[in-house]
Amino acid sequence: MEPFSSRSSHSLTARSTSFPGSGMTTVRALMTPIRRRISVTQSLGEAARLIDGVDGGAVLLDLSHRPVGLITESDLAERAARHPERWRRMRCACLVKSTADFLAPGDPVECALARYRTGDPLPLLVLDRMQAVGTLLPDDVFAWCLAHSISIDAASGSRSRRLPSA
Repeated sequence: MEPFSSRSSHSLTARSTSFPGSGMTTVRALMTPIRRRISVTQSLGEAARLIDGVDGGAVLLDLSHRPVGLITESDLAERAARHPERWRRMRCACLVKSTADFLAPGDPVECALARYRTGDPLPLLVLDRMQAVGTLLPDDVFAWCLAHSISIDAASGSRSRRLPSA
């Protein structure tokens, strides 16, 4: 599996979208389209083949084809480390989290930053009317922060500017 830090970030200047009337950048501007989908009934081995080298992983769909989360390479690596002999035969359902974390395309990017402050910076699923429309990758969010001189640790909604280095 490819290390997280070696993945390339998307061009942020070409996809600039602001939250109407507020000048804030929305998730829509930074999200990556859904590239892969996988069912909870498929094996982790199948998931590993499907998402190999795909930024953001795959959308995990329940039996009614509703999105219930994402499966990433790091999820698979963690499961493989805990169950080295049998992880490939386990069903993707074992990776469904009880509290899936979703964003909407119109949410400000600061919503992602708030989630990153309370947990690990992981890809986030973007839903529009309960349909998976994209993933928000941490690399893209952090690149946006650097491009706009926004502190990642800034409080949600209050963007603290970094002081220029002397």
